[in-house]
Amino acid sequence: MLALCSVLVTDGLADRAFLDRYTAGAERFLAYLRGDLDGQPKNPDWAAPLCGLAATELRAEYLSEAQKRVARQIDENGVTYNVYATADGWQRPWSLDVLPLIVKAQEWERLGRGLRQRARLLNAVATDLYGPQTLLRDGLVPPALVFRHPGFLRACHGARPADGVFLHLVAFDLARGADGEWRVVGTRTQAPSGVGYALENRAIMSRVLPDAFHALRVHALSSFFRELRQMLFAGAPLNGGAPHVVVLTPGPYNETYFEHAYLARQLGFPLVEGGDLTVRDDRVYLKTVSGLRNVHAVLRRLDDDYCDPLEMRSDSTLGIPGLVQAWRAGHVLVANAFGMSVLESPALLAFLPPICERLFGETLETPAIATWWCGETAALDDARRRLAHGVIKPAFVDASMEPVFVSDLDANARGEWAERLGTTPDAYVVEEFLPLSHAPAWHNGRLESRALMLRVFLLADGRGDYQVMPGGLSRIAGEDRHVVSGQRGGSSKDTWVLSDVPVAPFAPIERRARPRETRREPPTSSRAAEHLFWLGRYAERSENGARLLRSVLGRLTDADGVPAGVHPAFLRACARQNLLEQPPPDSTASAIVRDLTAGLVDRQGRRSLGYNVEQTVRVATAVRDRLSTDNWRVLNRLLQLFTRESHVLDLDDALELIDDALFSLVAVGGLEMAHMTRDDGWRFLSLGRHLERLHFVSTTLGDVAPEQASAGSGLLEWLLELSDSLLTYRVRHRQHPEWESVVDLMLVDERNPRSARFQLAKLAKHVRLLPDAGLIDVLPEVEQLLHDCRSDVNADQGELFGAERRLETLLTGCQHVSMRLGSALSLRYFSHVDDVPRATVGA
Repeated sequence: MLALCSVLVTDGLADRAFLDRYTAGAERFLAYLRGDLDGQPKNPDWAAPLCGLAATELRAEYLSEAQKRVARQIDENGVTYNVYATADGWQRPWSLDVLPLIVKAQEWERLGRGLRQRARLLNAVATDLYGPQTLLRDGLVPPALVFRHPGFLRACHGARPADGVFLHLVAFDLARGADGEWRVVGTRTQAPSGVGYALENRAIMSRVLPDAFHALRVHALSSFFRELRQMLFAGAPLNGGAPHVVVLTPGPYNETYFEHAYLARQLGFPLVEGGDLTVRDDRVYLKTVSGLRNVHAVLRRLDDDYCDPLEMRSDSTLGIPGLVQAWRAGHVLVANAFGMSVLESPALLAFLPPICERLFGETLETPAIATWWCGETAALDDARRRLAHGVIKPAFVDASMEPVFVSDLDANARGEWAERLGTTPDAYVVEEFLPLSHAPAWHNGRLESRALMLRVFLLADGRGDYQVMPGGLSRIAGEDRHVVSGQRGGSSKDTWVLSDVPVAPFAPIERRARPRETRREPPTSSRAAEHLFWLGRYAERSENGARLLRSVLGRLTDADGVPAGVHPAFLRACARQNLLEQPPPDSTASAIVRDLTAGLVDRQGRRSLGYNVEQTVRVATAVRDRLSTDNWRVLNRLLQLFTRESHVLDLDDALELIDDALFSLVAVGGLEMAHMTRDDGWRFLSLGRHLERLHFVSTTLGDVAPEQASAGSGLLEWLLELSDSLLTYRVRHRQHPEWESVVDLMLVDERNPRSARFQLAKLAKHVRLLPDAGLIDVLPEVEQLLHDCRSDVNADQGELFGAERRLETLLTGCQHVSMRLGSALSLRYFSHVDDVPRATVGA
């Protein structure tokens, strides 16, 4: 299919003359694919698959439409790669080319065999470096290359991981030369990224190109993630029961945070930040709303430096004090083990072939790019002879230094680098310059030639070997012709590994024999509970604000809507919701309308509906792993409503935006009810919603005096609209609204899901179900208010609305409880004020 375009590159046809041919357009490229240009078939191996495919699918119109579908899927799924140094800022949409990279089965089998050997070798090197260090004593690895590397952690020397594996997940960056051979150009051993993006790429491409995906017998990726889950379960140290595994992330502002949340959802593990964990007696615990829960395995996406402020960087606020000691004690599995970034040094590539001969008695099957570590005199002399066509890289971690392509430098710069290599040679590596092979990419309506690199992932199988993911993350260059990087505007491709036989359904994975597992509620961390609580509050606050704006704007522009002019109740309600600053008493309706519409999409100020929507999505991002795909898509579209609008809206555009926002907000609430498991996390989300709704109903009613409401039904209809109860009132009473009936419906009606009594009942119910609910001292107040509302159902109207001012007392009590209960929940479940993790480390 159209995916076959990239097959030519995988077969070694990457010469520039060929690539220049297909920049003319898809039709000419299709002709070349068929062999029409010179009468000879260019790829006989692909003749059979090609015969069954329609030529129209390689036309420009089809490719452009397919690329639009890919972009739409990325947008709807909220797939991002956070970038900080570009105009579009963080949360930039992920980029995926519509043309996948295709690799034949035989080629992948040969490549996988060599990469498995390299992964075993690296694990053996790590075991030696942090153990007997025979490689250093025998001179196979220069000591300076290890001890000068900041990634070599002396605190980990002598430690043995709980399962005996240092590298659980490893990735290799591969490039292809003009000879058609793949070479290793980089190793990722600390916390390899990209595996989640590879799976998301596959999910999108299999939907956009389903016929080609099945016709070409593409290997699926799902088994790799099931094996990853099983590997963590099997290696976790525990005596009986089911292990508790978490995914450790730096947080939502990390460049690959989408992948962290995506992996957590795919694997079914909680996504945690450093503040969610604590160490007690050399054991790791998750801070949950029901207390501390033992953690047996950590799949980390946090670099070594930030994992433990006691052992690594003391200024890190992202890590867990004592985590390294808990790992050293064998009480927690950490994947990958600490100290593995020393294996990422490009200088180590030059020493692996003799190490492989010594440890395994084998020759490395998959070659690496030719590398010279300048710390050795002979290597420095050789590197200098090749410098004019080489690439200079730091031998040790140096974030400030980019690769230097010497061929691009002028004579003065080359001289400066030659002098620098002579002054501090052991700090640098010289690599051969390998012109990257190219692949066709669809860009701006035409096929273009882009440099390509392939990242392949391997997983420890628990039996001393590694399993290769049958695919990978193919990356293509942006404007920089030398460097393939997402930070520099690069894109990605799905990698299709073909099978010679039909792809069979996956067999279930065998598990180690364990005691019978009972159904248990997944833990809810204190941080997740807090974000879910505020997700409920901000979502409800946004919905209330949208309803208020719609009703007020509609009435202020309707000559019959507000007979008495700008009613003070409207102004008080808008000011209380921070949608409007308190206007002068003589403000006209048109001035109020201008003020409300002007601040509608200003997400930097609290007078904005856009601000509340942005906060809703912000806290949702922090618990993205707990939200369904549909829920996230709705939230993503909701935010886009406000990011795409200008700050100047006319009334019609403003009302349309409000309607669209309300539609999405109602959908968010519906999905919460329909999709979320009724665990502690859902209870806190519901508590946030009911608290916000109780406060809104009670304050809105309190802003209207009975004598004002009795003057006409317009104000009462407005109150019913705000609580979404107008239709219910009309069906029940079949008459114009009256003050007593409206108050009854909004305050004490137990069947109205928007009434104050309904909120109190839900609050009391959810709080009672929380762990240690008896410690919530506000609960008796909630129950007393609920009792008062029940009593007022059968009370005389005179008692409720008369001189005793029972109505005012109830409304004030509801407002007071809504604020007190929120603070009590925060103090009891979110703060962990008694946590003193540092005191346990020295024990």
